[in-house]
Amino acid sequence: MFTVKSQQVNTLYFMEDVPVRHFLNPSFQPETDFYLSLPVIGFTQFSLGNNSISLKDVIFNQNGNTVSFLNTVADQQRFYNTLKSNTLIHGDIQTNLLSFGMRQESAYLTFSLSERMDVAGNLPKDLFKISLFGTPDPQNNSFDFTKLDGDVSLYTEAALGYSKKLDDKWTVGGKLKLLIGSANFSNNNSQLLLQAGTNQWLISGVGTANSSGPIQINTSNNYQTYSYSVSRNIKDWFTPSGMGAGIDAGFEYRLNKNMRLSASLLDLGFIHWTRNVLNNQYGVNYAFNGLNLFNNNSTENTFQAVYNQLILNNGLVDTIVNAFNSSSGSKIKAVSYTTATTAKLNLGFEYSFLKDKMSVGLLSHSQLYINTLTEEITGSVNTRPFHWLDASLSYSLINGRFSTFGAGLGLKTGLFHWFFAADYIPFEKATLSLSGLSAGSSKMYIPVPYNSTTFNLSAGVNIVFDKKIRSDRGLVRSKRRQACNCDMN
Repeated sequence: MFTVKSQQVNTLYFMEDVPVRHFLNPSFQPETDFYLSLPVIGFTQFSLGNNSISLKDVIFNQNGNTVSFLNTVADQQRFYNTLKSNTLIHGDIQTNLLSFGMRQESAYLTFSLSERMDVAGNLPKDLFKISLFGTPDPQNNSFDFTKLDGDVSLYTEAALGYSKKLDDKWTVGGKLKLLIGSANFSNNNSQLLLQAGTNQWLISGVGTANSSGPIQINTSNNYQTYSYSVSRNIKDWFTPSGMGAGIDAGFEYRLNKNMRLSASLLDLGFIHWTRNVLNNQYGVNYAFNGLNLFNNNSTENTFQAVYNQLILNNGLVDTIVNAFNSSSGSKIKAVSYTTATTAKLNLGFEYSFLKDKMSVGLLSHSQLYINTLTEEITGSVNTRPFHWLDASLSYSLINGRFSTFGAGLGLKTGLFHWFFAADYIPFEKATLSLSGLSAGSSKMYIPVPYNSTTFNLSAGVNIVFDKKIRSDRGLVRSKRRQACNCDMN
């Protein structure tokens, strides 16, 4: 079973006025009695990043010139030392098609229809090692590429949620989800090794690659021939390629009138892919002469040298094709398969003061991307002085590495509630000259986020209705929480 991933904007977790906050914990009840979230503009979030490097590790200023990490051996070693054992590259987007919710006394009902795309890939450190340092040992060099995995999934999510205030302290909630798969590509290696010497390189490995989607792909065993066909019937592009289900669960517990604990388990589910399925079960055992760039340990490790030998002259592509063509254990099948959606765990604590007009929060967020665990700790200061204003300032630790500041803002103007939130706002930027990256190019200066490994964003506008206009936010909350007795300390 393979894994697909999705991300969240942690700063939203403690922004109580945002109607779609229940996406982070299904027990959270929107403050409004009814909300309607329109397509796309109602709620959209995306993220892009990795767990190893920022731009400053790749391109930097040296003696007034813009150079890359390939500039000198020392620069290459510094870049290599920055990398984790597996560099996880991730990206996702979630956009609203339709969402609404309504209050029923102490309960809240929600429904949402969203389009989601999740992308994740693992690059093992040995892949960079051979690229940077080649094969220094004339007899034998060992490289392990087993964790070279990837997953791309596009699917539609329909979710029905219910939150209930049980008593003075407990609020619980859950969602049932129907997942409609549009397309997927995923691969997994149980072993992928390279033994490289002066006279011969040997690639050996076993793995599986699966695909499913609206495009029909045909290939022969050993990948000697392949073809694909694209339907011109628009209905075929809306026909599901897979079906699945999932659940969310969460709770909120009030220790007293100021302190609250909360937790949620999200996206626990699967998609079973059945349409235009192609399974490639490969067993590679291929010996060849190697690549000149690495065999010669060339000192010209520039972008242009790598590009010329690996891409322009098809050295890398030809090697991969020949390896699969020579595979003795490859099998092409058309068997349905299953991918799992990545379960996310949120653990939150919030302390409110000034009659609940301000609070501090701490959130732990964990999930597993393709056998790589990522963990975030986000602290935030939140203010909600008026019924029409909600703001948050946050700071995060990602896998033990400091991140940039995050911020969120919510505004209610009449029937409309607007919000914006991001966890990794790049306050620190650098102006880089691109003239040093390739010979003969003209100078071009661009401001870029220099110290960030990840960027995400969540924004939307929702139509909200209340039974009556509430001008005193503290009074409203005290009524909602009057079950939290005054004698609780």
